[in-house]
Amino acid sequence: MGGAMEPVVRERVETIPREIIEGFKPLGVGDIGHFKVFGYMDSAIRPVWRDVKLVGPAVTVRMAGFDIGFNRRIIAAARPGDVIVVDRGGETEVACWGGFAALLAQATGVAGLIVDGAVTDSMEITDLHWPVYSRTLSGLVGRNQGFYSEINTPVSCGGVPVLPGDLIVADDDGIAVIRPDEAAGLLEAVRNRFGNTPNIRQWVRDGKSIQDYPGVKAFREQQ
Repeated sequence: MGGAMEPVVRERVETIPREIIEGFKPLGVGDIGHFKVFGYMDSAIRPVWRDVKLVGPAVTVRMAGFDIGFNRRIIAAARPGDVIVVDRGGETEVACWGGFAALLAQATGVAGLIVDGAVTDSMEITDLHWPVYSRTLSGLVGRNQGFYSEINTPVSCGGVPVLPGDLIVADDDGIAVIRPDEAAGLLEAVRNRFGNTPNIRQWVRDGKSIQDYPGVKAFREQQ
C-alpha cells in the first residue's frame, strides 16, 4: 500500500553464553522466585495451553495497533531457540499472531512467543504444542497496514522492560526476565539450593512415595 513503512530491524544481540541459557531449562520460575525479586511480567499474561516451558534469549518487537504486516520479518530476524517478545502498546483486542504464524515460527526453530496483547487461533496453537503467552485471546485479527514497527529494540512487556538478548524463563507460574549481568549468579544460587533436590512433580510422576521425598521424614519427626 502507498506510504507503507519498512520495519526498523536492529542487529541481533547475543549477551548470555549458551551454557547459561541451557542451565536454566530444567528450572521453574518458582525456583527463580526464591532469589529474584523484580522482573516478572504481569500475571495476566498467561500461556495459551498448560504444562508449558519456555527458555531463551529475547527478540523484542514493537508492533503498532491494527498492523500485523511484519510477522514474517520478525520470524526471519529470530534464530532457533529465541523467544519473540511483542509490545503491542496497550492494544489487547486486535490479535497480532495466529496459527499460521505460529506454525512458521515453530518450523524455523523459534522457541516461543510472548505477546502483551491478543493472539488468535488458540486451538491451533494448542495442537501445535508451541509455547505462546498472551494477555488476551481474540477473533478480531489485524491487517497488513505498513505502520511503523521495530525489531530488536527496548520494549515493555507485562510491565517489565525487556531488552534484546535478555533471558526469558517462563512456565505455567509466570514469566521472568533475566538481565545478562545477573544470569550466571542467579543460576548458581538456584543450583546451590535446588540442584541436588529432585523435582516434586517428577518424583510423584515416577510413582515414588511422598514419605521418601527429601526433607519429608525430617519434618515429620519434628512434629
